[in-house]
Amino acid sequence: MRIYLSSSQPSDKSYHWASDIVSFNERVQNSEATSIVCDHFLSSFSHEEIGEVLKIIVSKMRLKSELTIIQPDITILSQKLSREEITEKTLNNILFTGRGIKSVSSAEIIQSLIPANLQVTQKHFDITTSNITIKARRVQ
Repeated sequence: MRIYLSSSQPSDKSYHWASDIVSFNERVQNSEATSIVCDHFLSSFSHEEIGEVLKIIVSKMRLKSELTIIQPDITILSQKLSREEITEKTLNNILFTGRGIKSVSSAEIIQSLIPANLQVTQKHFDITTSNITIKARRVQ
């Protein structure tokens, strides 16, 4: 089962969409997911909740399945703002348009919260969108 966690539906209809952790937890059995995409999903939780949310997500993953996390990176955004490469209006549009944002994180923070049974296989910074993409594979 391929899962897409986001406030908006995926364009790829091969994914099963869940907009919140409750429906995801009810819909997906443990070790059932072969691929999970968290598209700006972790930002809908406070910093204190992200570690527990990741544990729930990982519990649904099969061995060797892949987790993709796409999030705005606060470090990149802060650098762009301080260098005047973006305006406050642009910053607000990136972070708050159409999403219930409770937190912003950096790639380092998110990676530090990924459970030990996942191995990070790829980390990409998209300077244009200020998003990070972290891919991890379940190894245990």
